[in-house]
Amino acid sequence: MATRRKILVIDDEEDICVMTKLLLERAGHEVVSACDGRVAIRLLTEQPFDLVITDMLMPDRDGLEVMSDLRRNHPGVRIIASSGGGRVSSDSYLHIARKSGAHALLPKPFTHKELLASIEEAFAPVAQPVA
Repeated sequence: MATRRKILVIDDEEDICVMTKLLLERAGHEVVSACDGRVAIRLLTEQPFDLVITDMLMPDRDGLEVMSDLRRNHPGVRIIASSGGGRVSSDSYLHIARKSGAHALLPKPFTHKELLASIEEAFAPVAQPVA
């Protein structure tokens, strides 16, 4: 791993939160987890993060609300949007997340390799258009 990052994982499914946190810690990252968007927003005001991995479908505050708060109050934080779908496919939610400012997308279920690749994607430099 090239860079140790401080990461906030947000998912209302506790098993996913725990497993994602464990995988990221094993990869050398410092990880905090929250099982709902309201707790996540509070954590973001209490400490700095390099990256937020947020589920799109959660009760109380969903991923789009979390992303909106990040864009407004923490514009330097990178975002990975994750979804396993719901009433519509996960691709639909992730497409909306990309349009709303997600730096990378992570469809569920995901592998350890896909998780780490999404972090690299989130921090990859954005290619500038050739004039």
